[in-house]
Amino acid sequence: MIVLATVRPDDWNLPLFLHTLGAMVLVGGLVLAVASLVAAWRGGEAATVRVGYRALLLAVLPGWLVMRLAAEWILSKEGLEDANLAWVDIGFALAEPGLLLIIVATVLAGLAARRGRAGTGVRVAAVLVSVLVVAYLVAVWAMTTKPT
Repeated sequence: MIVLATVRPDDWNLPLFLHTLGAMVLVGGLVLAVASLVAAWRGGEAATVRVGYRALLLAVLPGWLVMRLAAEWILSKEGLEDANLAWVDIGFALAEPGLLLIIVATVLAGLAARRGRAGTGVRVAAVLVSVLVVAYLVAVWAMTTKPT
């Protein structure tokens, strides 16, 4: 008989939900931020720079924090701390340096929003956030397909 699905214990539901919620907020905030920052890059309006900055500050940073903390929580619940799994390694390899890029992009977008104009900082932030969108889409792929 082929097993189509397994039932996980109920105590795994909250950390897994929080990890997924944090990842969805993170990726959604990154998409909003890149759309706003690219629009600011092209149009130069201060309002779009502020939207990109606020998306990074109010959605992406908290989303990353919830995603990362819940990832550790669910990993310990499942007892996979010492397991050598490719999808876990991909997640950690993309999450950790991603925080540094998020912080740099947030600072650059914040400085541009404070100045009230789009300049080099907005361009660099838009490129960094674009790289993060691609990287985290790879992480979403890894978490859903679980390559070995």
